[in-house]
Amino acid sequence: MSNNEIEMSRSNFNVDHIAHAVPNIEDAISQYKRVFGAKASNIKIIEKQDIKIAIVSFANLKIELMEPLSEKSPIASYLQKNPKGGLHHYCLSVDDVNQSYEDQKEKKINIISEPTKGYHGRNLYFIHPSEVCGALIEVEEHEKE
Repeated sequence: MSNNEIEMSRSNFNVDHIAHAVPNIEDAISQYKRVFGAKASNIKIIEKQDIKIAIVSFANLKIELMEPLSEKSPIASYLQKNPKGGLHHYCLSVDDVNQSYEDQKEKKINIISEPTKGYHGRNLYFIHPSEVCGALIEVEEHEKE
């Protein structure tokens, strides 16, 4: 495939982050620091989603660590099936999340939620794992610079 073919075949979606569900966020941060020398944000509590999160930053990627605050959290049910933790979802970003949502709805894509504001102020929605090889996918607006 030539460079022109690669350029023409690119999507308007970019990878924003990978979300890693963990049973203990402090332990997870320590492991990422020890193994990779990675930097991590402060831990934030997101009551609306019933989770604690922290962002581990690499040169070209962010990993969002998520720990449930209670058994009611969707992350708690994920950890019941995966007690050591694991990849929960990945997030793709777009310029216009509402347009992307409408385009995918028109294509009859199985979307779990309507666009809503995330903890960071950007709009997002989720695509059901049945659409792409069993992966839960979050779609959100690009981070404004």
